[in-house]
Amino acid sequence: MLRWNAVLFLYFVIAPVLRAGEPLYIPHGAAEAGMAYAVTATPGHWSCFNNQALMTSASGVTVSAAIETRFLMPALSSKGLSAVIAHGRVPLGVTAVHYGNADYYRIMTGLGSAVSLSGGVSLGVQADYITERASGDYRDVSHLTFEAGMVCALSSSVTLGLHIFNPLTALNSLPSSIDAGLQWERTEELLLTLSCSKTTSEPVSIQCGMSWDVAGHLTLRSGYMTSPSSFALGLGWETGPLKTDLGFIVNSITGVTSALTFIWTIK
Repeated sequence: MLRWNAVLFLYFVIAPVLRAGEPLYIPHGAAEAGMAYAVTATPGHWSCFNNQALMTSASGVTVSAAIETRFLMPALSSKGLSAVIAHGRVPLGVTAVHYGNADYYRIMTGLGSAVSLSGGVSLGVQADYITERASGDYRDVSHLTFEAGMVCALSSSVTLGLHIFNPLTALNSLPSSIDAGLQWERTEELLLTLSCSKTTSEPVSIQCGMSWDVAGHLTLRSGYMTSPSSFALGLGWETGPLKTDLGFIVNSITGVTSALTFIWTIK
């Protein structure tokens, strides 16, 4: 009962104030890109910054560097650094992402944490500071906002995830978004995911993804999203403390978006 009450509370309190444009925060993580970002309920290093409640599933310390090039255009590339520290009962996550070029760029930094409750429910929150700089006569601006997430274990194999970004649109005029997703752990090697997202002034997007652990060290991924209509594929290779992920999102009109991520695990 606690799990369902928490889900309903979060939905009815947050959804009415959202005005679900172009997402202000571009998701990172090549593993996540390889599953079309259908990872609202799926544990992973960069997934922790797509839904902060997933930090409760992290262990030890992980540090990551990531780069994404949208449509293979350097001017639309983004670079990110992040760390998840999960030694104690309350994990801590910190991230910094740079998007753009010399004429226009956006830097987003975030500091978040999460806590586990009874009944298989976890809650997470993150404070974000966003700076936008442009050349010429354009005014530089800065914003302070927050995002929050929840994860709920519906059964031993099915997990529900909810995430909101910037529910303060009426105050700061920044885009907001809301995501809801399910993860089905078919076996220890196979994960299936489904999610739905809505961003300000943009149509609803449905995403689905699959992750298949082929041989312990090798993981294959695929996915699809409806808006914009795109297919995704990716692979990951883990050796010792280093994990390397590569992901691609392919759109028939805009082309290919590529992502590369390195994750170091510190025990």
